[in-house]
Amino acid sequence: MGKTDGNPLNRGARTYLAHAVKAATHPVRREILKSLKKGPRSSVDLEDELSESRYNLYHHLGVLTDAGLVKESSPKQGGKTRHFSLKEPKRPELAVLLFDEAELKADPKGREGLLDAIEKIEGKAIPHRDKVVSAEIQLRYPWSK
Repeated sequence: MGKTDGNPLNRGARTYLAHAVKAATHPVRREILKSLKKGPRSSVDLEDELSESRYNLYHHLGVLTDAGLVKESSPKQGGKTRHFSLKEPKRPELAVLLFDEAELKADPKGREGLLDAIEKIEGKAIPHRDKVVSAEIQLRYPWSK
């Protein structure tokens, strides 16, 4: 089985990556991930923090869970509230870093450092560098297939 399309990731890894990126880039899911980055949250916490209906949150949390980005903890004994946290495997197959416009604008030095590093590795200037409004970086590891 040779690689015919020039992509070093196998089909399963590409499918997983595409699914995870699609899940993470939806605006509501992105806000959920940002919130969970601060620590575990209950569905009630997320509802209050994000001003989204519980039904809508459960839909998006389901997508994030299916994509392997979020995990749900069992409710405490007798409790009904569901709790969620980021899924952080010890040896992830892939890592996707997403930076939106607000994040890049909030840290101009960090934005410039990121773009400088990309240009250095790439060996050429980023076209229309001053117009970049978001960035997506995919990381693979030696154990990734």
